[in-house]
Amino acid sequence: MKNFSELLDTDFHIDIAIQVRPKHAASAVKIVINDQIIIDQVIQQVILLEYSVPLLAPIKVLVFHDNAYVESLKFDGWESRPEYGTEGPGLWSFETHKPFYPWHHHATGLGWLLTPN
Repeated sequence: MKNFSELLDTDFHIDIAIQVRPKHAASAVKIVINDQIIIDQVIQQVILLEYSVPLLAPIKVLVFHDNAYVESLKFDGWESRPEYGTEGPGLWSFETHKPFYPWHHHATGLGWLLTPN
């Protein structure tokens, strides 16, 4: 039997799933997550992309678009749309400015997470 400190079952990444729908027949879409271009193309149907980021990294999602709509943005299965994110002309964005889970607990009013020393 392993000691607690020997268990390697901790996931050190956050899974991101984003779904974007074109409003018309086709739409140019560029999705950037933490300065990495995930997709940059014209879409003609709903797309669902999955990506992961390090657990302790702040998250920044930018969706540059020409008549498209971000239908869903999930972090480890938690749906952040439509409450979180900002829509502007040709750009939808979401940013935590700190690691995701401390941001999530503060933004949703779940309280504070303890930080180990």
